[in-house]
Amino acid sequence: MKKINPFKPHSPVPTAMFAGRINEITTFEKGLHQTKNGSPNNFLITGERGIGKSSLLMLYKPLATGAISTDYGNFNFVTINTVISPRTNMLTFIKVIERSLKREIGKIESVRSFLNDTWDFVQRIKVLDSGIEQSKSTEDPDLVIDDFAYSLSETCNRIANPEKGEQAKDGIVIFIDEADNASCDLHLGYFLKVVTEMLQQHGCDSVMFVVAGLPDVIEKLSASHESSLRVFNQLKVKELSPEDRHYVIDRGVEEGNKVNEEQTTISADAKRHISTLSEGYPHFIQQFSYSAFDTNTDGEISEDDVLNGAFNVGGALDSIGSRYYESQYHEQIKSDEYRQVLSIMAENMSSWVKKSDIREKFTGNDHTLTDALKALTARKIILKNTSKMGEYRLQQRGFALWIKLFGNRKK
Repeated sequence: MKKINPFKPHSPVPTAMFAGRINEITTFEKGLHQTKNGSPNNFLITGERGIGKSSLLMLYKPLATGAISTDYGNFNFVTINTVISPRTNMLTFIKVIERSLKREIGKIESVRSFLNDTWDFVQRIKVLDSGIEQSKSTEDPDLVIDDFAYSLSETCNRIANPEKGEQAKDGIVIFIDEADNASCDLHLGYFLKVVTEMLQQHGCDSVMFVVAGLPDVIEKLSASHESSLRVFNQLKVKELSPEDRHYVIDRGVEEGNKVNEEQTTISADAKRHISTLSEGYPHFIQQFSYSAFDTNTDGEISEDDVLNGAFNVGGALDSIGSRYYESQYHEQIKSDEYRQVLSIMAENMSSWVKKSDIREKFTGNDHTLTDALKALTARKIILKNTSKMGEYRLQQRGFALWIKLFGNRKK
């Protein structure tokens, strides 16, 4: 019987295998405490792909609902989960929140009736959201935002002051993931800035917004409203420490041994290799661990299992590349000369490399090299050293390894 692989590279890290992020957790718990007591805190969580933002949000939810206790006791917030796509406009976003609220707190007849009356404005703007006869609509976005803020404040006050024996709630926490996908039509920065101000004007002080996305979400929020960043406490999610990486690996093995009759162990060298290859990215830890577990046949995950699982065709690095690197290398780059620049830089892994050193190996002319470095920097495929002129590097060692192993493979 094949063993069940306990590692989860295709989904956020389960709460049981969560490690580190003490500062992010403590800060969020303080924010919940402040919001519960009338001083709302909002958070903007940024970090690179695979760094663990979605996993962090998965942990935040049970903290907010009281499923996990905190130093402040058990909270009792209503939580709403939303995910932004490039197609999400303001009206769709509002409808998602409205529907989520009805699912979360609309099970009681009296509350359901209240919600239908309070959020009836959503039905009036349905024609806008459907894209039908938009030119005939006179609904002003600012009026829609005003209706939304009023309805949200009324709902929050209703659940905080329940009727007929209902249990009082601490407030509402709205999680907004993948906010870097926000389109101009969503006006996310403007929306959040205005809504938070209007909530205060309506006497509602127990709603928290938690926004997560890639680092360029900061630019998108600012472009929508230059003062929108003032609404948030900013948390930048960084790589896990080696100790936390080892903890995640050990927890995965332990979880596997709970469900598998055949027990598995892992050597110290194997853990060190997974730690190094992952560079502290939780998603990468899961993928390298998954592939090593899958490769192992004798019950002890060894250094060879990790390396074979990592570098074979279809292995960990190949899988990570298909999700993270292939688009950057093929779809975002239409020039073989630009790809040559990346291949030259990959020889230095993720270390800084001088433009002059790239020029020595580059077969194109100086003008093309300059254009390539500008374009790759603008697309955030490479980083420019802000403290030293003319130095560039790849963002991750994994990208360099993938280019070396699989970059020349036809898409």
